[in-house]
Amino acid sequence: MTFARRKLSVQESKGDSERMKAEGGRMKADGEDVDSSFIPHPSSFPKPRSPISSPGEESSFGSTDLLLLLLTLIWGSNFTVIKYSLEDLLPLSFNGLRFVIASGVIFVLARASGRDLKVPRGDGWRLFGLGVLANVLYQTLFITGMARTRTGNAALILATTPLFTALIGRLYKQEYFTGRGVAGLLLAFTGIVLIVLSGNKDVGFGETLAGDCLMIGASVCWAVYTVGARRLVHTYGSLKSTTIMMVAGTPVFLVVCAPELWAQDWSRVRPLAWAGVAYSGLLAIALAQFIWNYGVRKLGSTRTAIYSNVTPIVAVFVAWLALGESPTWGQFSGAAVIFSGLYLARRGMTAAPRSVVSGQ
Repeated sequence: MTFARRKLSVQESKGDSERMKAEGGRMKADGEDVDSSFIPHPSSFPKPRSPISSPGEESSFGSTDLLLLLLTLIWGSNFTVIKYSLEDLLPLSFNGLRFVIASGVIFVLARASGRDLKVPRGDGWRLFGLGVLANVLYQTLFITGMARTRTGNAALILATTPLFTALIGRLYKQEYFTGRGVAGLLLAFTGIVLIVLSGNKDVGFGETLAGDCLMIGASVCWAVYTVGARRLVHTYGSLKSTTIMMVAGTPVFLVVCAPELWAQDWSRVRPLAWAGVAYSGLLAIALAQFIWNYGVRKLGSTRTAIYSNVTPIVAVFVAWLALGESPTWGQFSGAAVIFSGLYLARRGMTAAPRSVVSGQ
């Protein structure tokens, strides 16, 4: 019995010694105190990460920002493409066709990459809901709102999307922002105001109230989609999550588009309009949504959303080149203000750690 107790005591002492060594200490065999020379000084400990930093998140300008700038080029050019295409196509006919193309292409790419598109049922329903939100509700509110308000009103209202995204992201503890980040958001919005008011776009509120409310709804929908998709794109990757959301939303959207698809006079659709459908489906929907979700994954919701305020700058210059609509000095100034706001927001907004977003 004594031998067993003595053996057990030796084992416990050995275990204690191993634990102390793992912590940087050293226990002497005769049970004396820990040798302090083996305890690292607190100054040698690595500095803890900021609670708002996230491993894998890009804190400085990099490849993800370049992709998002490419996205603004695609979306900015898309305004002119849509203008040409809608001369021959009804709005919902155009929208329905481009979503069919986008869904088909991104589904083929996802399958070709070896992704099985299987997800747990709970996340499957969340992806379906986000797909309906972005590809059905947002698109319907946007198209019907544009038909009932002025172009200038629409541009101003859509410029609030990063603000809604920041507020919703903060509410769900996905985003942290400093005073510099808030100043950047407000500067970017101010730049949009300068571009709209300095151009030839009409701005006025009153008889366009219904359309303005629809555009506000569209802006909120896109902000909710951007924040809601963040955990899912982290979990399943940008391509897989984008594919599921798009393929899930497109059939529902086609039901909304069905009346105009049926009423469309297909004989009057010229090759240029079909080219616009292809451009918009392949680039402005399929590639653009993939880049957007990739940006959400890498930068966070708000730092991705702020890039949407660069799109009007591109739209102005594309219209200048393609339609002869010369920009004004006020619009040049607005562009400079937007890029200043983008810089401040990019430096002053930080995404929450992935473990917080994923609930781990």
